[in-house]
Amino acid sequence: MLVEQEENMQIELLTPLTAEFIPDESDWDGLEEEDGVWSQDSDSQSLDGADLVQYKEAIQDMVDKENSFGSEDGKPCNLMQYFDGSPAIKEKVESAVVSVKEVDHVLYGCVTLQLKDHLQSNEMPELCEYITGQYSDGWGEGFEQRDIPVEDGNLNVHFWQCGRDFRFLAASEIQAPAEERKVEETVRRPRMKLLGHDGNIFSIMGDARRLLVGNGQGREADEMFQRVQSCGNYYQALGIISEYVETELSVPRLEKEKPHKKPEKGGTSR
Repeated sequence: MLVEQEENMQIELLTPLTAEFIPDESDWDGLEEEDGVWSQDSDSQSLDGADLVQYKEAIQDMVDKENSFGSEDGKPCNLMQYFDGSPAIKEKVESAVVSVKEVDHVLYGCVTLQLKDHLQSNEMPELCEYITGQYSDGWGEGFEQRDIPVEDGNLNVHFWQCGRDFRFLAASEIQAPAEERKVEETVRRPRMKLLGHDGNIFSIMGDARRLLVGNGQGREADEMFQRVQSCGNYYQALGIISEYVETELSVPRLEKEKPHKKPEKGGTSR
């Protein structure tokens, strides 16, 4: 049976990671520009989340160091200390701590929210906008200037990207098995606003089910219902519903790319 939300609930919001790999000077002379990945103008190689899995520990170590700057009690940096938006959001969100998380062989930026009470659907966008600002101009701006030593060079990692691919996803949505997440793409998802349901997940689920049935997607309606009934909490339920009907939380899925191989001395990256 669905549990809406318990006190002190913890949720994880994931975003894409990118980085530049800058080789040691001793290794640069052996690299070529055959595949267009390397550029002698910038002396760097662009990496995405799939490429960065191999550097997960080194990146997380640097995140921990960044989070410790200015800490007097040993606790990691809490982004909510600097939040000056809605008082209701500040009251509900006890902490927001940055880390990285690997899901399905891709490394993501991760902000872990510790909640005292669930956020309304119109409050989550404001919080995500604030975290985006921290990634682009605050916490993330400082972090991307840190050189992260790795084998044969250094990394500069970006938690913020400019473009449509930058989206917040619930960790539970990405972790769900691909066959369970797949919805018939030939049928356009019906639209439904979460605003106005007052956080009542059963009302949201009922309206979504009626829309799907009316759209000729009875099988998807039953599948959604079963997944929501067996999920663990309120936010997982919202994420599942938003896969089947287009809501304020719906996001386009990103196609994973094949990881690039780590460059070897005296050769090129293939």
